[in-house]
Amino acid sequence: MIKVAICEDDKLCSKTIRKMLNQYFTERGIEYQLREYESANSFIIQKVMAEILILDIEMDGITGIELKDWLCTNGEDVKILFVTNYMEFMPEAFGRNVYGFLGKPVAFGDLAKYLNRMTEDIEENRSLVIKSVDKEFAIKMNHIFYFESEDKYSRVVSKDGRHFSDKSLGQWEEELRESFFFRCHKRYLVNFRNIYKVESFIWMCNGDEIPISRRKGKELRDSYREYIIRKAR
Repeated sequence: MIKVAICEDDKLCSKTIRKMLNQYFTERGIEYQLREYESANSFIIQKVMAEILILDIEMDGITGIELKDWLCTNGEDVKILFVTNYMEFMPEAFGRNVYGFLGKPVAFGDLAKYLNRMTEDIEENRSLVIKSVDKEFAIKMNHIFYFESEDKYSRVVSKDGRHFSDKSLGQWEEELRESFFFRCHKRYLVNFRNIYKVESFIWMCNGDEIPISRRKGKELRDSYREYIIRKAR
């Protein structure tokens, strides 16, 4: 689930963005949690944990630029998209984790373009906690090539090696349903990020060849094509 916040003192603008966010995440089947704030002060006081922040620049009290600086100073890893009528503030507003600027009124296409980049980056930098019999460790999601079934358990094949997991392949499939992993075979769950090419089998970037079940072939190719198109936007 992606945590999103709107910090905007214009209620009509906030309502418009809320509807657009709902459209964006619903169309893509991505679970999200949304919170709305009318001032930067309330955002800070309530100690909001957000991954994406849609932020107005000009607000009473603490401005959007000052909130951006506060987040940076406090080491908060929040991806920021500014909304403003005052494009002259753009040079001052640039900084760490600032993805861009939207003019008012906000257009859905422009918002979606930035959200594509932000959600992709969130997924790329997430880690999975792998538990085995006697240890627990984290692996970056984009380091994983695929999961392989081992009876009731599974094995994770990654850039860091092969690791046993106490979860079944079905459990991983359910957990990673929205994260560009695909169950191409009863024994394999592959990571779209690390596919080299798809032929009669899947060539992974580490050189491994993964079989494709007959009934999954078309769905795999359609899903992978959609992933490639989305990455190219």
